[in-house]
Amino acid sequence: MKKNLLSYDVILASACRMLFVLCLLSVSTELVAQNRRAWRRALNEQRPEYFRTDEARRIGDQVLLYQRVTGGWPKNTNMVRPLSESERDSLMLQKQRIDDSTVDNNATTTQMAFLARLYAQTSDQRYKESVLAGIEYLLSGQYADGGWPQFWPHPSGYQTHITYNDGNIANILRTFTQMIKGAEPYNTDIINESLRQRMQTAIDKAVECILATQIRVDGKLTIWCQQHDRKTYLPASARSYELPSYCPSESSGLVAFLMTLPNPDQRVRDAVNGAMAWFDKYKITGYRVDRTDGFQDFAKTDVRLVADSAATPLWGRFYDFKYVEPYMCDRDGIPRRRLEDIGFERRIGYSWYTGGPAMLYKPYEAWAAKYSPEHVGSVSLTSKGANERGIIQLFRRPQINPRDFDVIVRPGESIQAAIERAPDHPVAPFKIFIRNGLYEQKVIIDRPNIMLVGENRDSTIIRIAETERTKAMKTYKGRRLHHGVVVLTPEADSCIISGLTIHNNYGTVIEPGNTTHQMAVYGQANRTIIINSNIWADGNDALSLWSKVQDGNEMYYHADLDLRCLGVDFLCPRGWCYATRCTFTGDGHAMIWHDGRGDKTKKLVITNSTFDALSPTHLGRWHHDSMFYLVNCRMTDQVLDQDISYAYTDKVLDPCPWGKRVYYLNCYREGGHSGWLNNNIHESAEPGAYYSVTPAWTYAGKWDPEKHIRSLWRWLAY
Repeated sequence: MKKNLLSYDVILASACRMLFVLCLLSVSTELVAQNRRAWRRALNEQRPEYFRTDEARRIGDQVLLYQRVTGGWPKNTNMVRPLSESERDSLMLQKQRIDDSTVDNNATTTQMAFLARLYAQTSDQRYKESVLAGIEYLLSGQYADGGWPQFWPHPSGYQTHITYNDGNIANILRTFTQMIKGAEPYNTDIINESLRQRMQTAIDKAVECILATQIRVDGKLTIWCQQHDRKTYLPASARSYELPSYCPSESSGLVAFLMTLPNPDQRVRDAVNGAMAWFDKYKITGYRVDRTDGFQDFAKTDVRLVADSAATPLWGRFYDFKYVEPYMCDRDGIPRRRLEDIGFERRIGYSWYTGGPAMLYKPYEAWAAKYSPEHVGSVSLTSKGANERGIIQLFRRPQINPRDFDVIVRPGESIQAAIERAPDHPVAPFKIFIRNGLYEQKVIIDRPNIMLVGENRDSTIIRIAETERTKAMKTYKGRRLHHGVVVLTPEADSCIISGLTIHNNYGTVIEPGNTTHQMAVYGQANRTIIINSNIWADGNDALSLWSKVQDGNEMYYHADLDLRCLGVDFLCPRGWCYATRCTFTGDGHAMIWHDGRGDKTKKLVITNSTFDALSPTHLGRWHHDSMFYLVNCRMTDQVLDQDISYAYTDKVLDPCPWGKRVYYLNCYREGGHSGWLNNNIHESAEPGAYYSVTPAWTYAGKWDPEKHIRSLWRWLAY
């Protein structure tokens, strides 16, 4: 058996190297900067003469310090940088940790290989003992069914799943097969026969797990998900943007491993043939991934899928189960079909397409000729992909069925009348579908759980021209009514607006140049969601959500908005507000404003958004206590090189005892800035990482609007 065990080791090694690159792309943008790549290169050094140097021993001794009592190592940690005495003392205390050992992102196996090479050149028993402890760690993590979790010994949440993600299990199996063969760097006395037998048993169990988790549809074997439930073997979710899916990247590593097995039985042959048939059927041709400006400057980097008839085949990172079509996902957990439909951070910080399966085609032909000759020539990298053959729609847009709504409004009909058809206190969302057309109507939402959904955000337009002074409707049902195109009263909690253009055009058609308050949307309710819409005003305060019920629920959520305003403060919430993937276009007046009076944790959080202007324009201002967080945002040079600041220089409207609280992370302004846009989120009372500034963080876990949106995606899909 040993003679042929690694006859295809080059295949597996190549696949694992490919998966290692993918995992680099999936972590923080900081990890792909030059210094991080440098320490990874050092830990992956292979030259024998290097391991006879003092520098190699220095690094090796530090790697020993980072090893936990479990025998494993933590991930994404620079173990090469020289340590101070205090840092060494701290690491000694951390050796007892049992919560961060993992093989994710090539942790543990990388350190073991480095120490094994060091042992080969120095015979230092400490390095051998450390590698042996690492082997025991790897063996200890295997489930009885043959899979491994992402972390152990105490995984939690999605970490408990059988984890193929980023090649974790394939990497363990590659390491074990190297050790069994005695291949470099394990060609010393580290591995004895007893360990070889234990590792072979682990490999045999892993093969059973791999075969059991392969997704079967209508009797046909396909590929695998990134992670599978350890009890049911079914595809499972991990992080918010990692949904149960067909996953070609991880699957290619598993197929590469299966093709290394000597004398594969019929089940293994069927698994390989089924996966390769799936890869060939669902490959994408005529496109390539274009990454601009390289890795090193997050702010300037972008990723696009561009047409290229000469490109080699691609596969999506994820394929859905309904259509078997590629998709990508932002941290809101909603699948999208185009890269430009997700925010900057996930778009550039995760690998949404892979060429990995293409590496299997040539080896598969040789493997099939030996073990499955009836499949020789069954796959081809030069044939047209599923997109060109019409098997899939590469950029499918979700479709809404109007018949699923409670009411349909057509041009010439009253949106207000549709709202009046809802119960006074609907428990579930009352769903109103508005057909394309121009509705020159004022809309008042005076009850909770109303959902207004337009047929198309650019073609379903609600528009009037009014200010507080000129509004035609002074009262509604006996109560004073605020001006605005859409007005939510204090009773209108938990309402959703999507797929509309809402435009107050007073400053253009009535008094050209007048930029007094001209609300497009004015709201006094809590937990308001406005998404996938154009919110435009020709004067101040276009989107003004100012809850009158100060009970700690003054929370608002916005996503995928186009906000245009000729006046000032056109996103100006009072309370807690989270906005993502929005575009702001101003014209000479400060664009954002926040009122956080009454609670020191109230904040306006804007992520993955773009700011532009028709003329030089201030980013924002405040004149009440407030707090701003901008994360992964981009600004053109029309945004003035000035920080968000107090609104007035000649007076103090409000003393603002909490002072200036404006925080940035990974933001960029064309033409540079004078320092105010530097990362300073760590200085806030609630410091967050690029991935943790989420709605859950914004609302302190009190509200999950994105979960609510996902539950209503059948009606909100865009």
